[in-house]
Amino acid sequence: MHERSLVQNLLRQVEQIVAAEGGGQVAEICVQAGDLSGVEPLLFQMAFADMAPAVFSSSCQLALEVVPVTAVCSQCDHRFEIVDFQFRCPVCQAGSVQVLQGDEVKLISVTINSKHSIEGVAS
Repeated sequence: MHERSLVQNLLRQVEQIVAAEGGGQVAEICVQAGDLSGVEPLLFQMAFADMAPAVFSSSCQLALEVVPVTAVCSQCDHRFEIVDFQFRCPVCQAGSVQVLQGDEVKLISVTINSKHSIEGVAS
């Protein structure tokens, strides 16, 4: 399962952040997953619920935000959201677009002991 390996890598990254911050209890891990990232949100949440308590406490929560795919047209610079996997500019109909977001998995923040959050990025 793809999601289990992503969660495993996420937990390792959070462990490194916690160690760099001098330890503490992880209260929440906030992640963004794009529609094109290949992540199935329910499977990701289930893998997290299964794996996180072995690394952190059972009270550690996951905040998972699914991010829509947005792009910019290479011809007219129009920014738009990709709907139904139609990678064509809705303004000029050009098929040459650049994806701006929605194809990645990002670690947004880690809340440790409810004291502070740490910004970070993961792929």
